[in-house]
Amino acid sequence: MKFNFQFENKNIIILLKSFVLGGAEKQALFLASHLQNQLECKVYIYSYIKIKSSELFYKECEKYNLTNLFIIENPLSAAGKLKYLKRRIKIGLLGLKLRKHQPDIIIPYLNPPSIIANICYKIAGAKTTFWHHRGPDYYRDDTIESTAVRKTKTFIANSPDGKKELEKQFNLPKVYFVPNFSTILEKEFLAKPKKPSYLEGKIVIGMIGHFRQEKLQSILVEAFSNLLKEIETIHLVLVGNIHENKNERSSYSDVEALIKSNNLENSVSILHNTNSKEVLDYLDIGALISIKEGMPNIVMEYMAYRLPILTTNHEGCIELLGEDYDFYTENETRQVEKKLRNLVENEKLRKSLGKRNQELLNSKFSIENYIVKLEEILSN
Repeated sequence: MKFNFQFENKNIIILLKSFVLGGAEKQALFLASHLQNQLECKVYIYSYIKIKSSELFYKECEKYNLTNLFIIENPLSAAGKLKYLKRRIKIGLLGLKLRKHQPDIIIPYLNPPSIIANICYKIAGAKTTFWHHRGPDYYRDDTIESTAVRKTKTFIANSPDGKKELEKQFNLPKVYFVPNFSTILEKEFLAKPKKPSYLEGKIVIGMIGHFRQEKLQSILVEAFSNLLKEIETIHLVLVGNIHENKNERSSYSDVEALIKSNNLENSVSILHNTNSKEVLDYLDIGALISIKEGMPNIVMEYMAYRLPILTTNHEGCIELLGEDYDFYTENETRQVEKKLRNLVENEKLRKSLGKRNQELLNSKFSIENYIVKLEEILSN
């Protein structure tokens, strides 16, 4: 008998690693809102790592009227002997805890939550779940991960790069690719408001992304510094929080040192704990220079706000902007500077690219298309 899954009127658990508002979490909350408010679902959102900088996350939940939020003990945390057994017991106990919601599906975001979901979903009483790869992430290469992979029926990635990565990492015959959707409603895009006084008369270049090692704000700052020597009417805004992770050093100190050494304090603004939508309104150019991406949510936000975009040539970005887009770059200062110069010096080009990008987003990447695709995969 064929399994037919549709989201309408379902009980849904969304499992996140932490309540921090990154690209994956923006997608998760927008999906939760749509499922709750449009498809009459009951949605419960869980996290297992406590993060200090959760203010933006909770504001986003408040905006969408998402109130069923739970932080639990990390079921993947164990030390000493019998670590594998301890983790299995913790994950099993979590499954029992989740039974009270009578879930139809558990939707994990990122690799570690996917491990947890695929081991405990049957214990929780859910009908299905899947492995949900979301771009830059890590693999444990341990027994608990191997166990979860064996138990997983469906693997889904949000980018072509992620699809290839999963297939290679786990030697899988089939991984589905389901692209992200726009998290900005068309009604949210209004005429650009007046820029802050210190940006009046400036062409504002912005890169929105937390200060993680895979984000290369430093290359953008170097290119901007070179361009500023010839064009004084530009300003760079970097939006993102200092990434807090004991296993990964933040890139913030390197970027800050670069700004100071080039005397850029009056030409580069760094904004922490700031919602991207507060900045998108007054950007003239959106940038994303990075080592690794899935299908970047921020590129979709740039597109929604009708911005020309300068981005590293990741497959996920090419999927969004098309193969014929002219403003992809290698992660190299001279090329970034050259492409940036073309956008800064040509206002007509900026406007035409921005219009093109918004139209492309609206035609291909809607949440309705995403849900139809996900239902088809889960029903197969």
